[in-house]
Amino acid sequence: MADGRDDLALAGSAALRPLEPWKRAALLEQRALRAKASRKQSRAGEMLFTALGQQQMTAEAVAIYKASRLPQGVSAVGDLCCGLGGDTMRLPEDISVMGVDLSEETLRAWRHNAALYRQKTTWAVRGDVTRFEARVDGVFLDPASRTLAESYGERDFDAEPEPGWEALESVMRRFGNAALKLSPGTRLPDAFNDAEHEYIGLRDECLELTVRTGAFGRAGWVRAVELNEAGEATAVEAPATDLDATFGHVAEPGEWFYEPVKSVVRAHLFGVVAQEHGLWQLDGRLAYLGGDARVESPLLKRYRLVKVLACDESALRAEIAAREVGILEIKKRGLDIKPEEWRKKLKPKGPNSATLVFTRLQGKASVLWVVRE
Repeated sequence: MADGRDDLALAGSAALRPLEPWKRAALLEQRALRAKASRKQSRAGEMLFTALGQQQMTAEAVAIYKASRLPQGVSAVGDLCCGLGGDTMRLPEDISVMGVDLSEETLRAWRHNAALYRQKTTWAVRGDVTRFEARVDGVFLDPASRTLAESYGERDFDAEPEPGWEALESVMRRFGNAALKLSPGTRLPDAFNDAEHEYIGLRDECLELTVRTGAFGRAGWVRAVELNEAGEATAVEAPATDLDATFGHVAEPGEWFYEPVKSVVRAHLFGVVAQEHGLWQLDGRLAYLGGDARVESPLLKRYRLVKVLACDESALRAEIAAREVGILEIKKRGLDIKPEEWRKKLKPKGPNSATLVFTRLQGKASVLWVVRE
Protein backbone atom coordinates (compact mmCIF):
# COMPACT_ATOMS: atom_id res chain seq x y z
CA MET A 1 0.00 0.00 0.00
CA ALA A 2 1.10 3.58 -0.65
CA ASP A 3 2.56 5.48 2.26
CA GLY A 4 2.33 9.27 2.50
CA ARG A 5 5.91 9.44 3.74
CA ASP A 6 7.04 7.61 0.60
CA ASP A 7 5.10 10.11 -1.51
CA LEU A 8 7.05 13.00 0.02
CA ALA A 9 10.31 11.23 -0.69
CA LEU A 10 9.28 10.41 -4.27
CA ALA A 11 8.09 13.96 -4.99
CA GLY A 12 11.56 15.26 -4.22
CA SER A 13 13.48 12.39 -5.80
CA ALA A 14 15.97 12.86 -8.62
CA ALA A 15 13.69 10.93 -11.00
CA LEU A 16 10.65 13.17 -10.49
CA ARG A 17 12.30 16.51 -9.73
CA PRO A 18 12.73 17.51 -13.40
CA LEU A 19 8.99 17.04 -14.09
CA GLU A 20 6.46 19.83 -13.97
CA PRO A 21 4.51 19.94 -10.68
CA TRP A 22 1.25 18.79 -12.26
CA LYS A 23 2.96 15.75 -13.77
CA ARG A 24 4.49 14.82 -10.43
CA ALA A 25 1.08 15.18 -8.79
CA ALA A 26 -0.51 13.00 -11.48
CA LEU A 27 2.07 10.25 -11.04
CA LEU A 28 1.67 10.24 -7.27
CA GLU A 29 -2.11 10.16 -7.64
CA GLN A 30 -1.88 7.14 -9.95
CA ARG A 31 0.37 5.42 -7.44
CA ALA A 32 -2.16 5.96 -4.67
CA LEU A 33 -5.10 4.86 -6.84
CA ARG A 34 -3.28 1.71 -7.93
CA ALA A 35 -2.62 0.82 -4.30
CA LYS A 36 -6.33 1.23 -3.48
CA ALA A 37 -7.37 -0.79 -6.52
CA SER A 38 -5.08 -3.73 -5.73
CA ARG A 39 -7.86 -5.35 -3.68
CA LYS A 40 -10.13 -5.31 -6.74
CA GLN A 41 -7.68 -5.92 -9.58
CA SER A 42 -4.74 -8.33 -9.77
CA ARG A 43 -2.98 -6.13 -12.36
CA ALA A 44 -3.76 -2.80 -10.70
CA GLY A 45 -0.07 -1.84 -10.83
CA GLU A 46 -0.27 -1.70 -14.64
CA MET A 47 -3.61 0.07 -14.95
CA LEU A 48 -4.75 3.68 -15.23
CA PHE A 49 -7.37 5.08 -12.87
CA THR A 50 -9.45 8.11 -12.06
CA ALA A 51 -10.53 8.69 -8.47
CA LEU A 52 -14.25 8.17 -9.14
CA GLY A 53 -13.65 5.39 -11.64
CA GLN A 54 -11.53 3.43 -9.17
CA GLN A 55 -14.34 3.54 -6.60
CA GLN A 56 -17.01 2.37 -9.05
CA MET A 57 -14.94 -0.14 -11.01
CA THR A 58 -16.26 -3.69 -11.14
CA ALA A 59 -14.08 -6.04 -9.10
CA GLU A 60 -12.11 -8.58 -11.13
CA ALA A 61 -13.82 -11.65 -9.65
CA VAL A 62 -17.25 -10.11 -10.29
CA ALA A 63 -16.35 -9.29 -13.90
CA ILE A 64 -15.13 -12.85 -14.50
CA TYR A 65 -18.41 -14.18 -13.17
CA LYS A 66 -20.55 -11.76 -15.20
CA ALA A 67 -18.70 -12.73 -18.37
CA SER A 68 -19.46 -16.39 -17.62
CA ARG A 69 -23.19 -15.66 -17.71
CA LEU A 70 -23.20 -14.44 -21.30
CA PRO A 71 -25.37 -16.71 -23.45
CA GLN A 72 -24.08 -18.69 -26.42
CA GLY A 73 -23.82 -16.81 -29.67
CA VAL A 74 -22.91 -13.36 -28.36
CA SER A 75 -20.37 -11.77 -30.68
CA ALA A 76 -20.69 -8.03 -29.94
CA VAL A 77 -21.47 -6.10 -26.74
CA GLY A 78 -21.85 -2.44 -25.93
CA ASP A 79 -20.27 -1.46 -22.60
CA LEU A 80 -22.25 1.69 -21.84
CA CYS A 81 -20.96 4.09 -19.18
CA CYS A 82 -17.89 1.87 -19.58
CA GLY A 83 -15.82 3.56 -16.90
CA LEU A 84 -12.29 2.21 -16.56
CA GLY A 85 -13.09 -1.13 -18.18
CA GLY A 86 -13.72 -3.43 -15.24
CA ASP A 87 -16.34 -5.41 -17.18
CA THR A 88 -14.73 -5.06 -20.60
CA MET A 89 -11.39 -6.52 -19.54
CA ARG A 90 -12.87 -9.88 -18.63
CA LEU A 91 -15.15 -10.40 -21.63
CA PRO A 92 -13.94 -13.15 -24.00
CA GLU A 93 -11.57 -11.72 -26.58
CA ASP A 94 -13.60 -13.12 -29.49
CA ILE A 95 -16.43 -10.77 -28.49
CA SER A 96 -16.27 -7.28 -29.98
CA VAL A 97 -16.76 -4.56 -27.36
CA MET A 98 -17.69 -0.92 -27.83
CA GLY A 99 -16.94 1.17 -24.75
CA VAL A 100 -19.12 4.28 -24.58
CA ASP A 101 -18.62 7.18 -22.19
CA LEU A 102 -18.88 10.97 -22.19
CA SER A 103 -15.45 11.50 -20.61
CA GLU A 104 -12.38 11.43 -22.84
CA GLU A 105 -10.19 11.00 -19.74
CA THR A 106 -12.19 7.92 -18.78
CA LEU A 107 -11.98 6.51 -22.30
CA ARG A 108 -8.19 6.93 -22.36
CA ALA A 109 -7.98 4.82 -19.21
CA TRP A 110 -10.50 2.35 -20.65
CA ARG A 111 -8.39 1.85 -23.80
CA HIS A 112 -5.23 1.32 -21.77
CA ASN A 113 -6.81 -1.10 -19.30
CA ALA A 114 -8.68 -3.09 -21.94
CA ALA A 115 -5.42 -3.57 -23.88
CA LEU A 116 -3.89 -5.36 -20.89
CA TYR A 117 -6.30 -8.25 -21.49
CA ARG A 118 -7.61 -7.77 -25.04
CA GLN A 119 -5.37 -7.18 -28.05
CA LYS A 120 -8.19 -6.43 -30.49
CA THR A 121 -11.95 -6.06 -30.98
CA THR A 122 -12.38 -3.01 -28.73
CA TRP A 123 -13.56 0.42 -29.81
CA ALA A 124 -13.90 3.52 -27.66
CA VAL A 125 -16.86 5.76 -28.45
CA ARG A 126 -17.23 9.18 -26.86
CA GLY A 127 -20.91 10.00 -26.63
CA ASP A 128 -24.23 9.94 -24.81
CA VAL A 129 -25.13 6.34 -23.97
CA THR A 130 -28.85 7.12 -24.24
CA ARG A 131 -28.30 7.86 -27.96
CA PHE A 132 -25.94 4.97 -28.67
CA GLU A 133 -26.93 3.01 -31.78
CA ALA A 134 -25.02 -0.04 -32.97
CA ARG A 135 -25.53 -3.63 -34.00
CA VAL A 136 -24.67 -5.48 -30.81
CA ASP A 137 -26.10 -8.59 -29.17
CA GLY A 138 -26.63 -6.81 -25.86
CA VAL A 139 -25.34 -4.12 -23.53
CA PHE A 140 -23.76 -3.74 -20.13
CA LEU A 141 -24.73 -0.55 -18.32
CA ASP A 142 -22.84 0.89 -15.37
CA PRO A 143 -24.45 4.27 -14.70
CA ALA A 144 -23.08 6.71 -12.17
CA SER A 145 -25.01 6.96 -8.91
CA ARG A 146 -26.42 10.09 -7.41
CA THR A 147 -28.25 10.30 -4.12
CA LEU A 148 -31.82 11.49 -3.96
CA ALA A 149 -30.53 14.12 -1.55
CA GLU A 150 -28.73 15.74 -4.47
CA SER A 151 -31.98 15.74 -6.43
CA TYR A 152 -34.38 16.88 -3.76
CA GLY A 153 -32.22 18.67 -1.18
CA GLU A 154 -32.96 16.24 1.63
CA ARG A 155 -31.27 13.20 3.08
CA ASP A 156 -32.21 9.86 1.59
CA PHE A 157 -30.33 6.58 1.59
CA ASP A 158 -31.71 5.40 -1.75
CA ALA A 159 -29.65 5.97 -4.87
CA GLU A 160 -30.78 6.89 -8.37
CA PRO A 161 -28.65 6.26 -11.45
CA GLU A 162 -27.48 8.89 -13.89
CA PRO A 163 -28.81 8.59 -16.62
CA GLY A 164 -32.19 8.34 -14.90
CA TRP A 165 -34.64 5.48 -14.75
CA GLU A 166 -36.65 6.39 -17.85
CA ALA A 167 -33.54 6.70 -19.98
CA LEU A 168 -32.12 3.41 -18.73
CA GLU A 169 -35.40 1.61 -19.30
CA SER A 170 -35.49 2.96 -22.85
CA VAL A 171 -31.93 1.78 -23.58
CA MET A 172 -32.60 -1.69 -22.16
CA ARG A 173 -35.85 -2.01 -24.09
CA ARG A 174 -34.12 -0.93 -27.31
CA PHE A 175 -31.34 -3.52 -27.08
CA GLY A 176 -33.38 -6.26 -25.40
CA ASN A 177 -30.47 -8.10 -23.82
CA ALA A 178 -29.00 -6.02 -21.01
CA ALA A 179 -27.17 -6.21 -17.68
CA LEU A 180 -27.60 -3.08 -15.58
CA LYS A 181 -25.19 -2.63 -12.65
CA LEU A 182 -26.58 -0.84 -9.59
CA SER A 183 -25.84 -0.38 -5.92
CA PRO A 184 -27.22 -3.39 -3.98
CA GLY A 185 -29.40 -1.09 -1.88
CA THR A 186 -31.14 0.49 -4.87
CA ARG A 187 -34.93 0.62 -4.74
CA LEU A 188 -36.06 -0.28 -8.25
CA PRO A 189 -39.03 1.29 -10.03
CA ASP A 190 -41.91 -1.01 -10.93
CA ALA A 191 -40.83 -0.95 -14.57
CA PHE A 192 -37.96 -3.34 -13.67
CA ASN A 193 -40.04 -5.85 -11.70
CA ASP A 194 -40.15 -8.41 -14.51
CA ALA A 195 -36.37 -8.49 -14.97
CA GLU A 196 -33.98 -10.83 -13.17
CA HIS A 197 -32.51 -9.28 -10.02
CA GLU A 198 -29.09 -10.69 -9.17
CA TYR A 199 -27.19 -9.73 -6.00
CA ILE A 200 -23.47 -10.43 -6.29
CA GLY A 201 -21.22 -10.82 -3.25
CA LEU A 202 -17.50 -11.26 -2.64
CA ARG A 203 -15.81 -11.74 0.76
CA ASP A 204 -19.27 -11.52 2.34
CA GLU A 205 -19.78 -8.04 0.94
CA CYS A 206 -22.71 -7.49 -1.43
CA LEU A 207 -21.07 -5.48 -4.20
CA GLU A 208 -23.77 -4.96 -6.75
CA LEU A 209 -27.28 -5.59 -7.96
CA THR A 210 -27.39 -6.61 -11.61
CA VAL A 211 -30.73 -6.18 -13.35
CA ARG A 212 -30.84 -8.57 -16.30
CA THR A 213 -33.22 -8.53 -19.25
CA GLY A 214 -33.74 -10.66 -22.35
CA ALA A 215 -31.29 -13.49 -22.95
CA PHE A 216 -28.88 -11.96 -20.40
CA GLY A 217 -31.12 -13.11 -17.53
CA ARG A 218 -34.21 -15.05 -16.46
CA ALA A 219 -37.33 -12.94 -16.31
CA GLY A 220 -38.97 -12.79 -12.90
CA TRP A 221 -36.20 -14.54 -10.97
CA VAL A 222 -34.21 -13.37 -7.96
CA ARG A 223 -30.67 -14.68 -7.53
CA ALA A 224 -27.94 -14.32 -4.91
CA VAL A 225 -24.32 -15.23 -5.66
CA GLU A 226 -21.25 -15.49 -3.45
CA LEU A 227 -17.95 -15.55 -5.35
CA ASN A 228 -14.49 -16.75 -4.51
CA GLU A 229 -11.43 -14.85 -5.73
CA ALA A 230 -11.36 -16.81 -9.01
CA GLY A 231 -14.90 -15.68 -9.87
CA GLU A 232 -16.41 -19.11 -9.19
CA ALA A 233 -19.94 -18.82 -7.88
CA THR A 234 -22.20 -20.44 -5.33
CA ALA A 235 -25.75 -19.34 -6.04
CA VAL A 236 -29.30 -19.61 -4.78
CA GLU A 237 -32.32 -18.46 -6.74
CA ALA A 238 -36.09 -18.54 -6.86
CA PRO A 239 -38.97 -16.97 -8.78
CA ALA A 240 -39.81 -13.64 -7.15
CA THR A 241 -43.44 -14.73 -6.84
CA ASP A 242 -42.42 -17.70 -4.63
CA LEU A 243 -40.31 -15.82 -2.07
CA ASP A 244 -43.06 -15.11 0.46
CA ALA A 245 -43.85 -18.83 0.71
CA THR A 246 -40.29 -19.58 1.90
CA PHE A 247 -40.63 -17.54 5.10
CA GLY A 248 -42.32 -18.45 8.36
CA HIS A 249 -40.73 -21.72 9.49
CA VAL A 250 -39.72 -20.35 12.89
CA ALA A 251 -38.42 -22.34 15.86
CA GLU A 252 -36.21 -22.09 18.93
CA PRO A 253 -32.42 -22.10 18.39
CA GLY A 254 -30.80 -25.43 17.68
CA GLU A 255 -27.24 -26.60 18.17
CA TRP A 256 -26.02 -24.38 15.34
CA PHE A 257 -26.53 -20.71 14.49
CA TYR A 258 -26.23 -19.58 10.86
CA GLU A 259 -25.80 -16.12 9.37
CA PRO A 260 -26.39 -15.92 5.60
CA VAL A 261 -23.92 -13.91 3.56
CA LYS A 262 -24.99 -10.38 2.68
CA SER A 263 -25.95 -11.11 -0.93
CA VAL A 264 -28.48 -13.70 0.28
CA VAL A 265 -29.89 -11.25 2.82
CA ARG A 266 -30.14 -8.47 0.23
CA ALA A 267 -31.99 -10.78 -2.15
CA HIS A 268 -34.35 -11.96 0.65
CA LEU A 269 -33.44 -15.54 -0.25
CA PHE A 270 -32.55 -16.71 3.27
CA GLY A 271 -35.85 -18.58 3.47
CA VAL A 272 -34.88 -20.55 0.36
CA VAL A 273 -31.42 -21.29 1.81
CA ALA A 274 -33.06 -22.46 5.05
CA GLN A 275 -35.36 -24.84 3.20
CA GLU A 276 -32.52 -26.26 1.10
CA HIS A 277 -30.45 -27.11 4.20
CA GLY A 278 -33.12 -28.12 6.70
CA LEU A 279 -32.75 -24.94 8.74
CA TRP A 280 -35.29 -22.53 10.19
CA GLN A 281 -35.64 -18.86 11.08
CA LEU A 282 -35.21 -17.70 14.67
CA ASP A 283 -37.71 -14.91 14.07
CA GLY A 284 -40.25 -14.57 11.30
CA ARG A 285 -38.84 -11.28 10.02
CA LEU A 286 -35.09 -11.80 10.40
CA ALA A 287 -32.36 -13.51 8.41
CA TYR A 288 -30.73 -15.39 11.31
CA LEU A 289 -31.15 -19.15 11.04
CA GLY A 290 -30.92 -22.11 13.39
CA GLY A 291 -30.40 -25.83 12.91
CA ASP A 292 -29.31 -29.10 14.47
CA ALA A 293 -27.15 -30.17 11.52
CA ARG A 294 -23.68 -28.97 10.59
CA VAL A 295 -24.09 -27.32 7.18
CA GLU A 296 -21.18 -26.49 4.85
CA SER A 297 -22.03 -23.72 2.39
CA PRO A 298 -20.29 -20.57 1.09
CA LEU A 299 -23.69 -18.91 1.53
CA LEU A 300 -23.71 -19.41 5.30
CA LYS A 301 -21.44 -18.42 8.18
CA ARG A 302 -21.65 -21.15 10.80
CA TYR A 303 -21.45 -20.79 14.59
CA ARG A 304 -21.95 -23.25 17.41
CA LEU A 305 -24.52 -21.98 19.89
CA VAL A 306 -23.11 -21.86 23.42
CA LYS A 307 -25.88 -20.17 25.34
CA VAL A 308 -29.04 -18.05 25.04
CA LEU A 309 -29.00 -15.04 27.37
CA ALA A 310 -31.43 -12.31 28.32
CA CYS A 311 -30.78 -8.85 26.89
CA ASP A 312 -29.80 -7.57 30.36
CA GLU A 313 -26.74 -5.42 30.92
CA SER A 314 -25.79 -6.61 34.40
CA ALA A 315 -26.27 -10.30 33.57
CA LEU A 316 -24.22 -10.01 30.39
CA ARG A 317 -21.44 -8.10 32.15
CA ALA A 318 -21.26 -10.82 34.80
CA GLU A 319 -21.03 -13.49 32.08
CA ILE A 320 -18.27 -11.61 30.26
CA ALA A 321 -16.30 -11.21 33.49
CA ALA A 322 -16.74 -14.86 34.53
CA ARG A 323 -15.40 -16.07 31.16
CA GLU A 324 -12.54 -13.50 31.13
CA VAL A 325 -13.47 -12.14 27.72
CA GLY A 326 -11.29 -9.30 26.47
CA ILE A 327 -12.02 -9.42 22.74
CA LEU A 328 -15.74 -9.04 22.17
CA GLU A 329 -17.48 -9.15 18.79
CA ILE A 330 -21.07 -7.92 18.77
CA LYS A 331 -23.53 -8.64 15.95
CA LYS A 332 -27.08 -7.37 15.77
CA ARG A 333 -30.23 -7.74 13.73
CA GLY A 334 -33.75 -6.75 14.69
CA LEU A 335 -32.77 -4.75 17.78
CA ASP A 336 -32.00 -1.04 17.86
CA ILE A 337 -28.68 -1.19 19.70
CA LYS A 338 -25.25 0.29 19.10
CA PRO A 339 -22.52 -2.38 19.39
CA GLU A 340 -19.85 0.11 20.47
CA GLU A 341 -22.00 1.38 23.33
CA TRP A 342 -22.71 -2.15 24.53
CA ARG A 343 -19.04 -3.07 24.29
CA LYS A 344 -18.23 -0.21 26.66
CA LYS A 345 -21.04 -1.21 29.02
CA LEU A 346 -19.91 -4.83 29.20
CA LYS A 347 -16.30 -3.88 30.02
CA PRO A 348 -14.52 -6.85 28.39
CA LYS A 349 -11.21 -7.71 30.02
CA GLY A 350 -9.16 -10.89 29.83
CA PRO A 351 -7.38 -13.28 27.44
CA ASN A 352 -10.45 -14.85 25.80
CA SER A 353 -12.69 -13.83 22.92
CA ALA A 354 -16.44 -14.12 22.36
CA THR A 355 -19.19 -13.31 19.90
CA LEU A 356 -22.57 -12.02 21.08
CA VAL A 357 -25.57 -11.79 18.75
CA PHE A 358 -28.24 -9.30 19.79
CA THR A 359 -31.49 -10.27 18.09
CA ARG A 360 -35.09 -11.37 18.53
CA LEU A 361 -36.17 -14.94 19.15
CA GLN A 362 -39.79 -15.19 18.03
CA GLY A 363 -40.27 -11.54 18.92
CA LYS A 364 -38.37 -11.54 22.23
CA ALA A 365 -35.14 -9.56 22.66
CA SER A 366 -32.34 -12.04 23.31
CA VAL A 367 -28.58 -12.46 23.12
CA LEU A 368 -26.89 -15.52 21.65
CA TRP A 369 -23.40 -16.52 22.76
CA VAL A 370 -21.88 -18.22 19.71
CA VAL A 371 -18.51 -19.53 18.54
CA ARG A 372 -17.46 -19.37 14.87
CA GLU A 373 -16.58 -22.78 13.40
